[in-house]
Amino acid sequence: MAGLALQNEIRGMEVMKRVRLHTAWEMWGAAALVLLTLSSAVAQEQANTSQILTLQVVETNRIDISQKSLTLVINQASLESGSPVEAVNEDGMLVWLTNGENKKVTVASNNPSPRFLVKMRALDITGGSGSAAADAILNDNTTKDLITGISKSFGRSKVHMAASATVSNGVGTETYTITYTITGG
Repeated sequence: MAGLALQNEIRGMEVMKRVRLHTAWEMWGAAALVLLTLSSAVAQEQANTSQILTLQVVETNRIDISQKSLTLVINQASLESGSPVEAVNEDGMLVWLTNGENKKVTVASNNPSPRFLVKMRALDITGGSGSAAADAILNDNTTKDLITGISKSFGRSKVHMAASATVSNGVGTETYTITYTITGG
């Protein structure tokens, strides 16, 4: 009997040893799972980053004229004054856009010494700020104001263009390249 009791005791010890070993493995597994979770949380922190965004809005100025080419013909004269009657066109539409302040639209001709008189002005300014300047007389190739006082606007205006000549100017043809510019005012 003593041998049987000893055998049972040894079996009991082996079972306890297996239970302790199994418990140790479970504890190590739980510890490994905790470490893995913590390292994953740390890894997630290290995976984040930040960025600094600087947004810059630059000044934008755009301008366009609807009539890219135009012909004015002086073919009548006044019997009272003896001067030819002006040839006039108001069909051109000038359109501009600016996000800047204190701007103006200028015009310049490429003709440094024209024989005939050409003058222009802005009419019916709408859609934004701006005032018509006095008639821009294209008697040389310098820059003349057409519209002043433009700020942060999308606007438009008709362009009144008039050509005239005196009897002493005779007959002939002149070609002008007129440049429209939106610039600081």
